[in-house]
Amino acid sequence: MAGGKETPRQKMIGMMYLVLTALLALNVSKEILDAFVVVNNGLVQTDKNFTNNNNLLYSSLEAQLANDPVRARVAVDNAKKLKKWANDMHQYIADIKTELIVAEDQVPKEQVVKKLDSLATVQNKDKYDNSTRIMCGDGTANAKGKASELKNKIIEFKKNLISILPEAVKKSTNLGLSTEDPPRKGTQIETWETQKFYHLPIAAMVTVLTQLQTEVRNAEGTVLNELFKSIGARTIKVDKLAAQLVPSANVVAIGDEFTAKIFVAALNTSSIPDVTVNGRVITEVDENGFVVFKARPSTEGEQKIKASVKFKNADGQDEVSEKEFVYNAVKPNAVVSPTKMNVFYIGVDNPVSISVAGSAPDKIEASLTGAQGSLTKVSAGNYIAKITGGSKCTIPVSVKKADGKGTTSMGAPEFRIKRIPDPVPMLLGKRSGESISVGELNSAGYLSCVLENFDFQANFSVVSFEFGANIGGMYKTAQVTGNKFDGQVTALLKQVKPGNRIFFSDIKAKGPDGSTRTLNASYKIK
Repeated sequence: MAGGKETPRQKMIGMMYLVLTALLALNVSKEILDAFVVVNNGLVQTDKNFTNNNNLLYSSLEAQLANDPVRARVAVDNAKKLKKWANDMHQYIADIKTELIVAEDQVPKEQVVKKLDSLATVQNKDKYDNSTRIMCGDGTANAKGKASELKNKIIEFKKNLISILPEAVKKSTNLGLSTEDPPRKGTQIETWETQKFYHLPIAAMVTVLTQLQTEVRNAEGTVLNELFKSIGARTIKVDKLAAQLVPSANVVAIGDEFTAKIFVAALNTSSIPDVTVNGRVITEVDENGFVVFKARPSTEGEQKIKASVKFKNADGQDEVSEKEFVYNAVKPNAVVSPTKMNVFYIGVDNPVSISVAGSAPDKIEASLTGAQGSLTKVSAGNYIAKITGGSKCTIPVSVKKADGKGTTSMGAPEFRIKRIPDPVPMLLGKRSGESISVGELNSAGYLSCVLENFDFQANFSVVSFEFGANIGGMYKTAQVTGNKFDGQVTALLKQVKPGNRIFFSDIKAKGPDGSTRTLNASYKIK
Protein backbone atom coordinates (compact mmCIF):
# COMPACT_ATOMS: atom_id res chain seq x y z
CA MET A 1 0.00 0.00 0.00
CA ALA A 2 1.22 3.45 -0.74
CA GLY A 3 -1.46 5.62 0.79
CA GLY A 4 -0.64 5.36 4.50
CA LYS A 5 1.76 7.39 6.57
CA GLU A 6 5.38 6.31 6.30
CA THR A 7 6.77 4.38 9.25
CA PRO A 8 10.05 5.37 10.92
CA ARG A 9 11.89 2.52 9.25
CA GLN A 10 10.50 3.43 5.83
CA LYS A 11 11.78 6.96 6.31
CA MET A 12 15.19 5.58 7.23
CA ILE A 13 15.21 3.49 4.05
CA GLY A 14 14.20 6.58 2.08
CA MET A 15 17.18 8.39 3.52
CA MET A 16 19.46 5.54 2.45
CA TYR A 17 18.01 5.75 -1.06
CA LEU A 18 18.72 9.49 -1.16
CA VAL A 19 22.36 8.75 -0.26
CA LEU A 20 22.52 6.16 -3.04
CA THR A 21 20.95 8.54 -5.57
CA ALA A 22 23.42 11.27 -4.64
CA LEU A 23 26.36 8.94 -5.22
CA LEU A 24 24.95 7.86 -8.59
CA ALA A 25 24.58 11.52 -9.65
CA LEU A 26 28.31 12.11 -9.12
CA ASN A 27 29.24 10.04 -12.18
CA VAL A 28 32.53 9.33 -10.43
CA SER A 29 35.49 7.13 -11.37
CA LYS A 30 36.08 3.50 -10.45
CA GLU A 31 38.02 4.43 -7.30
CA ILE A 32 35.15 6.49 -5.96
CA LEU A 33 32.71 3.67 -6.80
CA ASP A 34 34.30 1.96 -3.82
CA ALA A 35 32.21 4.37 -1.76
CA PHE A 36 29.26 2.14 -2.61
CA VAL A 37 30.98 -0.49 -0.49
CA VAL A 38 30.46 1.77 2.51
CA VAL A 39 26.80 2.46 1.70
CA ASN A 40 26.07 -1.18 0.94
CA ASN A 41 27.68 -2.27 4.22
CA GLY A 42 25.46 0.18 6.09
CA LEU A 43 22.36 -1.19 4.36
CA VAL A 44 23.41 -4.78 5.11
CA GLN A 45 23.77 -3.90 8.79
CA THR A 46 20.38 -2.16 8.76
CA ASP A 47 18.88 -5.27 7.15
CA LYS A 48 20.33 -7.42 9.93
CA ASN A 49 18.94 -5.06 12.57
CA PHE A 50 15.47 -5.27 10.99
CA THR A 51 15.74 -9.06 10.91
CA ASN A 52 16.68 -9.20 14.60
CA ASN A 53 13.77 -6.91 15.55
CA ASN A 54 11.38 -9.02 13.50
CA ASN A 55 12.61 -12.21 15.16
CA LEU A 56 11.82 -10.64 18.54
CA LEU A 57 8.30 -9.93 17.33
CA TYR A 58 7.85 -13.50 16.07
CA SER A 59 8.95 -14.80 19.49
CA SER A 60 6.60 -12.40 21.27
CA LEU A 61 3.68 -13.51 19.07
CA GLU A 62 4.37 -17.15 19.87
CA ALA A 63 4.42 -16.28 23.57
CA GLN A 64 0.93 -14.79 23.29
CA LEU A 65 -0.53 -18.24 22.58
CA ALA A 66 -0.27 -18.99 26.28
CA ASN A 67 -2.09 -15.79 27.26
CA ASP A 68 -4.82 -15.71 24.62
CA PRO A 69 -4.75 -18.90 22.49
CA VAL A 70 -7.99 -18.05 20.63
CA ARG A 71 -7.10 -14.60 19.30
CA ALA A 72 -3.38 -15.27 19.09
CA ARG A 73 -3.79 -18.40 16.93
CA VAL A 74 -4.86 -16.47 13.81
CA ALA A 75 -2.07 -13.92 14.22
CA VAL A 76 0.55 -16.64 14.79
CA ASP A 77 -0.61 -18.64 11.74
CA ASN A 78 -0.51 -15.52 9.59
CA ALA A 79 2.93 -14.68 11.00
CA LYS A 80 4.22 -18.08 9.81
CA LYS A 81 2.99 -17.30 6.28
CA LEU A 82 4.54 -13.85 6.52
CA LYS A 83 7.91 -15.23 7.57
CA LYS A 84 8.02 -17.62 4.60
CA TRP A 85 6.97 -14.95 2.10
CA ALA A 86 9.54 -12.49 3.44
CA ASN A 87 12.39 -15.02 3.57
CA ASP A 88 11.62 -16.24 0.03
CA MET A 89 11.52 -12.67 -1.30
CA HIS A 90 14.72 -11.77 0.54
CA GLN A 91 16.51 -14.84 -0.82
CA TYR A 92 15.23 -14.21 -4.36
CA ILE A 93 16.87 -10.76 -4.30
CA ALA A 94 20.08 -12.26 -2.86
CA ASP A 95 20.15 -14.75 -5.75
CA ILE A 96 19.90 -11.87 -8.24
CA LYS A 97 22.84 -10.13 -6.58
CA THR A 98 24.87 -13.33 -6.85
CA GLU A 99 23.97 -13.75 -10.53
CA LEU A 100 25.00 -10.17 -11.38
CA ILE A 101 28.37 -10.38 -9.61
CA VAL A 102 29.14 -13.75 -11.22
CA ALA A 103 28.31 -12.28 -14.65
CA GLU A 104 30.54 -9.22 -14.28
CA ASP A 105 33.49 -10.75 -12.36
CA GLN A 106 33.37 -14.16 -14.11
CA VAL A 107 33.98 -16.05 -10.87
CA PRO A 108 32.35 -19.22 -9.45
CA LYS A 109 28.96 -18.79 -7.80
CA GLU A 110 30.15 -20.45 -4.59
CA GLN A 111 32.85 -17.82 -4.22
CA VAL A 112 30.32 -14.98 -4.49
CA VAL A 113 27.76 -16.50 -2.09
CA LYS A 114 30.33 -16.75 0.69
CA LYS A 115 31.07 -13.01 0.58
CA LEU A 116 27.77 -11.59 -0.66
CA ASP A 117 27.37 -9.22 2.29
CA SER A 118 30.30 -7.06 1.15
CA LEU A 119 30.95 -5.29 -2.14
CA ALA A 120 34.64 -5.03 -1.26
CA THR A 121 35.40 -8.34 -3.00
CA VAL A 122 33.74 -7.28 -6.28
CA GLN A 123 36.53 -6.59 -8.76
CA ASN A 124 34.62 -4.88 -11.59
CA LYS A 125 32.54 -2.41 -9.63
CA ASP A 126 32.22 -0.09 -12.65
CA LYS A 127 31.04 -2.74 -15.16
CA TYR A 128 27.41 -2.81 -16.29
CA ASP A 129 27.08 -4.54 -19.67
CA ASN A 130 26.30 -8.08 -18.49
CA SER A 131 24.28 -6.97 -15.45
CA THR A 132 22.20 -4.53 -17.54
CA ARG A 133 21.45 -7.30 -20.05
CA ILE A 134 20.36 -9.61 -17.20
CA MET A 135 18.16 -7.00 -15.54
CA CYS A 136 16.76 -5.09 -18.55
CA GLY A 137 17.07 -7.49 -21.49
CA ASP A 138 19.14 -7.30 -24.66
CA GLY A 139 17.62 -4.07 -25.98
CA THR A 140 15.39 -5.72 -28.59
CA ALA A 141 11.69 -4.88 -28.85
CA ASN A 142 9.59 -6.29 -26.01
CA ALA A 143 12.71 -7.74 -24.36
CA LYS A 144 12.19 -8.45 -20.68
CA GLY A 145 14.85 -8.86 -18.04
CA LYS A 146 15.08 -9.96 -14.45
CA ALA A 147 13.98 -6.49 -13.28
CA SER A 148 10.47 -7.09 -14.66
CA GLU A 149 10.32 -10.43 -12.89
CA LEU A 150 11.53 -8.78 -9.69
CA LYS A 151 8.89 -6.06 -10.00
CA ASN A 152 6.11 -8.66 -10.41
CA LYS A 153 7.33 -10.62 -7.41
CA ILE A 154 7.36 -7.45 -5.28
CA ILE A 155 3.77 -6.71 -6.34
CA GLU A 156 2.76 -10.28 -5.49
CA PHE A 157 4.63 -10.08 -2.17
CA LYS A 158 2.77 -6.91 -1.17
CA LYS A 159 -0.59 -8.46 -2.13
CA ASN A 160 0.17 -11.43 0.12
CA LEU A 161 1.08 -9.13 3.01
CA ILE A 162 -2.06 -7.06 2.56
CA SER A 163 -4.16 -10.24 2.59
CA ILE A 164 -3.19 -11.02 6.20
CA LEU A 165 -3.46 -7.47 7.53
CA PRO A 166 -6.42 -6.75 9.82
CA GLU A 167 -9.28 -5.20 7.82
CA ALA A 168 -9.17 -1.97 9.83
CA VAL A 169 -5.64 -1.12 8.72
CA LYS A 170 -5.42 -2.54 5.17
CA LYS A 171 -6.01 0.82 3.49
CA SER A 172 -3.91 2.91 5.86
CA THR A 173 -0.81 0.73 6.18
CA ASN A 174 2.16 1.80 4.06
CA LEU A 175 4.34 -1.19 3.16
CA GLY A 176 6.83 0.77 1.02
CA LEU A 177 8.41 -1.21 -1.85
CA SER A 178 7.02 1.15 -4.49
CA THR A 179 7.04 -0.27 -8.04
CA GLU A 180 5.56 2.77 -9.76
CA ASP A 181 7.28 4.19 -12.84
CA PRO A 182 8.97 7.60 -12.32
CA PRO A 183 7.18 10.72 -13.58
CA ARG A 184 7.52 11.36 -17.31
CA LYS A 185 10.02 14.08 -18.28
CA GLY A 186 8.99 15.62 -21.60
CA THR A 187 9.19 12.97 -24.28
CA GLN A 188 11.46 10.78 -22.18
CA ILE A 189 9.73 7.67 -20.80
CA GLU A 190 11.41 5.76 -18.01
CA THR A 191 10.23 2.69 -16.14
CA TRP A 192 10.81 1.42 -12.63
CA GLU A 193 13.11 -1.19 -14.13
CA THR A 194 15.28 1.21 -16.14
CA GLN A 195 15.43 3.80 -13.37
CA LYS A 196 16.91 1.31 -10.93
CA PHE A 197 19.00 -0.94 -13.15
CA TYR A 198 19.65 0.37 -16.68
CA HIS A 199 23.35 1.06 -17.35
CA LEU A 200 24.17 1.44 -13.66
CA PRO A 201 27.54 0.06 -12.52
CA ILE A 202 27.34 -3.29 -10.75
CA ALA A 203 28.27 -1.60 -7.45
CA ALA A 204 25.16 0.58 -7.72
CA MET A 205 22.88 -2.29 -8.81
CA VAL A 206 23.91 -4.46 -5.84
CA THR A 207 23.38 -1.54 -3.46
CA VAL A 208 19.89 -0.92 -4.92
CA LEU A 209 19.06 -4.62 -4.41
CA THR A 210 20.34 -4.50 -0.82
CA GLN A 211 18.12 -1.48 -0.23
CA LEU A 212 15.15 -3.50 -1.56
CA GLN A 213 16.03 -6.27 0.90
CA THR A 214 15.83 -3.79 3.78
CA GLU A 215 12.44 -2.66 2.48
CA VAL A 216 11.27 -6.29 2.48
CA ARG A 217 12.31 -6.65 6.13
CA ASN A 218 10.69 -3.31 6.96
CA ALA A 219 7.39 -4.36 5.34
CA GLU A 220 7.61 -7.64 7.25
CA GLY A 221 8.07 -5.75 10.52
CA THR A 222 5.19 -3.38 9.71
CA VAL A 223 2.78 -6.31 9.23
CA LEU A 224 4.13 -8.06 12.33
CA ASN A 225 3.34 -4.98 14.41
CA GLU A 226 -0.23 -4.91 13.10
CA LEU A 227 -0.67 -8.62 13.79
CA PHE A 228 0.64 -8.05 17.30
CA LYS A 229 -1.77 -5.15 17.86
CA SER A 230 -4.66 -7.24 16.56
CA ILE A 231 -4.48 -9.49 19.61
CA GLY A 232 -4.31 -6.58 22.02
CA ALA A 233 -0.69 -7.10 22.94
CA ARG A 234 1.69 -4.28 23.52
CA THR A 235 3.71 -3.61 20.36
CA ILE A 236 7.41 -3.08 20.34
CA LYS A 237 7.60 0.56 19.40
CA VAL A 238 10.38 1.44 16.99
CA ASP A 239 11.14 5.14 17.27
CA LYS A 240 11.81 7.21 14.15
CA LEU A 241 15.11 6.12 12.63
CA ALA A 242 17.16 7.99 10.04
CA ALA A 243 20.21 6.64 8.27
CA GLN A 244 23.07 9.09 8.38
CA LEU A 245 26.23 9.14 6.26
CA VAL A 246 28.90 11.63 7.26
CA PRO A 247 31.82 11.72 4.80
CA SER A 248 35.33 12.68 5.87
CA ALA A 249 35.37 15.40 3.18
CA ASN A 250 33.03 16.85 0.57
CA VAL A 251 35.72 16.46 -2.13
CA VAL A 252 37.69 13.26 -2.80
CA ALA A 253 40.54 13.05 -5.29
CA ILE A 254 41.31 9.96 -7.37
CA GLY A 255 43.84 7.93 -5.42
CA ASP A 256 42.80 9.44 -2.10
CA GLU A 257 40.72 7.50 0.40
CA PHE A 258 36.98 8.07 0.77
CA THR A 259 35.77 7.42 4.31
CA ALA A 260 32.36 7.91 5.85
CA LYS A 261 30.66 7.17 9.14
CA ILE A 262 27.28 5.46 8.75
CA PHE A 263 24.90 5.18 11.66
CA VAL A 264 21.21 5.13 12.50
CA ALA A 265 19.87 8.15 14.35
CA ALA A 266 16.75 7.77 16.52
CA LEU A 267 14.29 10.69 16.50
CA ASN A 268 10.96 11.43 18.12
CA THR A 269 8.05 10.51 15.85
CA SER A 270 5.44 12.76 17.41
CA SER A 271 6.40 15.95 15.60
CA ILE A 272 8.84 17.62 13.26
CA PRO A 273 11.75 19.04 15.29
CA ASP A 274 12.28 22.79 15.60
CA VAL A 275 15.42 23.65 13.65
CA THR A 276 17.44 26.86 13.48
CA VAL A 277 20.58 27.36 11.39
CA ASN A 278 22.88 30.28 12.21
CA GLY A 279 19.99 31.79 14.15
CA ARG A 280 17.46 31.45 11.29
CA VAL A 281 14.37 29.27 11.78
CA ILE A 282 14.07 26.57 9.09
CA THR A 283 10.54 25.44 8.25
CA GLU A 284 10.87 23.64 4.89
CA VAL A 285 10.25 19.89 5.17
CA ASP A 286 10.63 17.26 2.42
CA GLU A 287 8.32 14.34 1.67
CA ASN A 288 10.21 12.12 4.15
CA GLY A 289 9.75 14.51 7.06
CA PHE A 290 13.30 15.84 7.05
CA VAL A 291 13.93 19.54 7.62
CA VAL A 292 15.69 21.03 4.57
CA PHE A 293 18.29 23.80 4.88
CA LYS A 294 19.26 25.78 1.77
CA ALA A 295 21.85 28.52 1.35
CA ARG A 296 23.52 30.46 -1.46
CA PRO A 297 27.06 31.43 -0.45
CA SER A 298 28.21 34.83 -1.73
CA THR A 299 31.92 34.47 -0.98
CA GLU A 300 34.56 31.83 -1.60
CA GLY A 301 36.06 29.64 1.08
CA GLU A 302 34.76 27.78 4.12
CA GLN A 303 31.11 28.25 4.97
CA LYS A 304 30.28 27.45 8.59
CA ILE A 305 26.83 26.28 9.62
CA LYS A 306 25.66 25.99 13.20
CA ALA A 307 22.43 24.01 13.50
CA SER A 308 20.28 23.77 16.61
CA VAL A 309 17.62 21.04 16.75
CA LYS A 310 14.89 20.96 19.41
CA PHE A 311 13.04 17.64 19.73
CA LYS A 312 11.16 15.42 22.15
CA ASN A 313 13.24 12.79 23.93
CA ALA A 314 12.03 9.33 24.98
CA ASP A 315 10.46 10.80 28.12
CA GLY A 316 8.51 13.40 26.16
CA GLN A 317 10.72 16.21 27.37
CA ASP A 318 12.18 18.92 25.14
CA GLU A 319 15.82 18.44 24.31
CA VAL A 320 18.22 20.54 22.22
CA SER A 321 21.15 19.23 20.18
CA GLU A 322 23.63 21.47 18.38
CA LYS A 323 25.98 20.61 15.55
CA GLU A 324 28.45 22.59 13.44
CA PHE A 325 29.17 21.82 9.79
CA VAL A 326 31.65 23.22 7.29
CA TYR A 327 31.51 23.17 3.50
CA ASN A 328 33.55 24.94 0.82
CA ALA A 329 32.22 27.45 -1.70
CA VAL A 330 34.13 27.97 -4.94
CA LYS A 331 33.62 30.18 -7.96
CA PRO A 332 31.76 28.55 -10.86
CA ASN A 333 34.41 28.52 -13.57
CA ALA A 334 35.68 26.43 -16.44
CA VAL A 335 39.39 25.76 -16.79
CA VAL A 336 40.68 25.27 -20.35
CA SER A 337 44.33 24.31 -20.66
CA PRO A 338 46.02 24.02 -24.11
CA THR A 339 48.31 21.08 -23.21
CA LYS A 340 50.71 21.64 -26.11
CA MET A 341 51.19 25.35 -25.36
CA ASN A 342 52.07 25.31 -21.66
CA VAL A 343 55.03 27.70 -21.89
CA PHE A 344 56.88 29.95 -19.47
CA TYR A 345 59.15 32.73 -20.81
CA ILE A 346 62.43 33.64 -19.19
CA GLY A 347 62.71 37.11 -17.73
CA VAL A 348 59.04 38.15 -17.63
CA ASP A 349 56.15 37.76 -15.18
CA ASN A 350 54.21 34.65 -16.28
CA PRO A 351 50.70 34.83 -14.75
CA VAL A 352 49.35 31.47 -13.56
CA SER A 353 45.82 30.68 -12.34
CA ILE A 354 45.59 27.62 -10.05
CA SER A 355 42.34 26.12 -8.78
CA VAL A 356 41.05 22.75 -7.61
CA ALA A 357 37.34 22.02 -8.02
CA GLY A 358 35.63 21.86 -4.64
CA SER A 359 38.60 23.26 -2.69
CA ALA A 360 38.92 26.75 -1.27
CA PRO A 361 41.87 28.80 -2.65
CA ASP A 362 43.42 29.08 0.83
CA LYS A 363 43.65 25.28 1.01
CA ILE A 364 45.76 25.05 -2.16
CA GLU A 365 49.54 24.82 -2.09
CA ALA A 366 51.74 25.17 -5.21
CA SER A 367 55.43 25.48 -6.02
CA LEU A 368 57.85 25.50 -8.97
CA THR A 369 60.38 22.70 -9.47
CA GLY A 370 62.77 21.52 -12.17
CA ALA A 371 64.08 24.92 -13.26
CA GLN A 372 65.63 28.13 -11.95
CA GLY A 373 62.92 30.49 -10.81
CA SER A 374 60.09 31.02 -8.34
CA LEU A 375 56.30 30.89 -7.99
CA THR A 376 54.75 33.74 -5.98
CA LYS A 377 51.12 33.99 -4.87
CA VAL A 378 49.65 37.42 -5.60
CA SER A 379 45.97 36.79 -4.72
CA ALA A 380 43.51 33.95 -4.17
CA GLY A 381 44.16 31.46 -6.97
CA ASN A 382 46.56 33.77 -8.86
CA TYR A 383 50.33 33.37 -9.04
CA ILE A 384 53.35 34.79 -10.89
CA ALA A 385 56.04 32.45 -12.21
CA LYS A 386 59.46 34.04 -12.74
CA ILE A 387 61.96 31.93 -14.66
CA THR A 388 65.67 32.66 -14.91
CA GLY A 389 66.88 29.47 -16.61
CA GLY A 390 66.12 25.90 -17.67
CA SER A 391 64.27 24.05 -20.43
CA LYS A 392 61.20 22.77 -18.58
CA CYS A 393 59.60 22.79 -15.12
CA THR A 394 56.60 21.47 -13.21
CA ILE A 395 54.06 23.10 -10.88
CA PRO A 396 53.15 20.54 -8.15
CA VAL A 397 49.72 21.35 -6.67
CA SER A 398 48.32 19.91 -3.45
CA VAL A 399 45.33 20.53 -1.17
CA LYS A 400 45.34 20.54 2.61
CA LYS A 401 43.32 17.64 4.03
CA ALA A 402 40.13 18.39 5.93
CA ASP A 403 41.58 17.04 9.19
CA GLY A 404 44.60 19.33 8.84
CA LYS A 405 46.99 16.37 8.74
CA GLY A 406 49.04 16.62 5.57
CA THR A 407 48.04 17.34 1.98
CA THR A 408 46.66 15.48 -1.03
CA SER A 409 48.52 15.74 -4.34
CA MET A 410 46.46 17.08 -7.24
CA GLY A 411 49.10 16.56 -9.91
CA ALA A 412 52.07 18.48 -11.32
CA PRO A 413 51.48 19.92 -14.83
CA GLU A 414 54.63 20.42 -16.91
CA PHE A 415 55.63 23.64 -18.65
CA ARG A 416 58.21 24.23 -21.36
CA ILE A 417 60.60 27.14 -20.91
CA LYS A 418 61.46 29.43 -23.80
CA ARG A 419 63.44 32.61 -24.23
CA ILE A 420 61.59 35.72 -25.35
CA PRO A 421 61.46 35.95 -29.19
CA ASP A 422 63.69 38.44 -31.03
CA PRO A 423 62.37 42.00 -31.23
CA VAL A 424 61.87 43.88 -34.49
CA PRO A 425 63.97 47.01 -35.26
CA MET A 426 61.75 50.05 -35.79
CA LEU A 427 62.40 53.53 -37.23
CA LEU A 428 59.47 55.88 -36.65
CA GLY A 429 57.27 52.77 -36.22
CA LYS A 430 58.36 51.33 -39.59
CA ARG A 431 59.84 47.87 -40.09
CA SER A 432 62.97 47.01 -42.04
CA GLY A 433 62.42 47.11 -45.81
CA GLU A 434 59.83 49.88 -45.75
CA SER A 435 60.32 53.32 -47.36
CA ILE A 436 60.85 56.53 -45.43
CA SER A 437 60.98 60.12 -46.65
CA VAL A 438 63.90 62.49 -46.17
CA GLY A 439 61.80 64.69 -43.93
CA GLU A 440 60.82 61.75 -41.71
CA LEU A 441 64.43 60.61 -41.63
CA ASN A 442 65.67 63.96 -40.36
CA SER A 443 63.09 63.96 -37.56
CA ALA A 444 63.64 60.34 -36.46
CA GLY A 445 66.32 60.86 -33.82
CA TYR A 446 66.61 57.29 -32.54
CA LEU A 447 66.27 53.56 -33.32
CA SER A 448 64.05 51.21 -31.28
CA CYS A 449 63.37 47.46 -31.02
CA VAL A 450 59.83 46.27 -30.39
CA LEU A 451 58.30 42.85 -29.57
CA GLU A 452 55.41 42.18 -31.92
CA ASN A 453 52.48 39.85 -31.13
CA PHE A 454 53.82 39.00 -27.68
CA ASP A 455 51.32 38.98 -24.81
CA PHE A 456 53.75 39.80 -22.02
CA GLN A 457 55.15 43.13 -20.94
CA ALA A 458 58.78 42.98 -22.09
CA ASN A 459 61.06 45.79 -23.31
CA PHE A 460 64.29 45.60 -25.29
CA SER A 461 66.82 48.41 -25.09
CA VAL A 462 69.21 49.19 -27.97
CA VAL A 463 72.78 49.06 -26.63
CA SER A 464 74.64 49.93 -29.86
CA PHE A 465 74.48 49.79 -33.64
CA GLU A 466 76.34 50.65 -36.83
CA PHE A 467 74.78 53.13 -39.25
CA GLY A 468 75.73 52.99 -42.96
CA ALA A 469 74.71 54.70 -46.24
CA ASN A 470 75.94 55.14 -49.85
CA ILE A 471 76.84 58.81 -50.17
CA GLY A 472 78.49 60.24 -53.25
CA GLY A 473 79.43 56.76 -54.50
CA MET A 474 81.06 55.81 -51.22
CA TYR A 475 79.69 53.64 -48.35
CA LYS A 476 80.13 55.60 -45.16
CA THR A 477 79.50 54.25 -41.62
CA ALA A 478 79.20 55.51 -38.04
CA GLN A 479 79.37 53.54 -34.78
CA VAL A 480 76.72 54.50 -32.21
CA THR A 481 76.46 53.65 -28.51
CA GLY A 482 72.89 53.61 -27.26
CA ASN A 483 69.85 54.12 -29.46
CA LYS A 484 70.02 57.83 -30.25
CA PHE A 485 71.48 59.28 -33.44
CA ASP A 486 74.66 61.14 -32.62
CA GLY A 487 76.34 63.96 -34.58
CA GLN A 488 78.02 61.57 -37.03
CA VAL A 489 74.73 59.86 -37.95
CA THR A 490 72.92 63.20 -38.23
CA ALA A 491 75.61 64.55 -40.56
CA LEU A 492 75.43 61.48 -42.78
CA LEU A 493 71.60 61.56 -42.87
CA LYS A 494 71.72 65.13 -44.26
CA GLN A 495 73.67 63.83 -47.24
CA VAL A 496 71.27 60.99 -48.05
CA LYS A 497 69.25 61.56 -51.26
CA PRO A 498 65.93 60.04 -52.40
CA GLY A 499 66.49 56.64 -53.97
CA ASN A 500 69.39 55.85 -51.61
CA ARG A 501 69.19 53.10 -48.96
CA ILE A 502 70.35 53.37 -45.36
CA PHE A 503 71.48 50.44 -43.20
CA PHE A 504 71.42 49.69 -39.46
CA SER A 505 73.65 46.67 -38.87
CA ASP A 506 75.00 44.81 -35.87
CA ILE A 507 72.19 46.20 -33.71
CA LYS A 508 72.70 45.01 -30.12
CA ALA A 509 69.37 44.84 -28.25
CA LYS A 510 69.27 43.67 -24.61
CA GLY A 511 66.07 42.03 -23.31
CA PRO A 512 64.54 41.59 -19.81
CA ASP A 513 65.92 38.04 -19.71
CA GLY A 514 69.46 39.46 -19.79
CA SER A 515 70.28 38.16 -23.26
CA THR A 516 71.56 40.40 -26.09
CA ARG A 517 70.17 39.90 -29.60
CA THR A 518 72.00 40.95 -32.80
CA LEU A 519 69.70 42.42 -35.46
CA ASN A 520 69.84 44.22 -38.82
CA ALA A 521 67.53 46.62 -40.70
CA SER A 522 67.53 48.74 -43.87
CA TYR A 523 65.25 51.44 -45.32
CA LYS A 524 64.78 52.95 -48.77
CA ILE A 525 64.67 56.74 -48.95
CA LYS A 526 61.80 58.14 -50.97
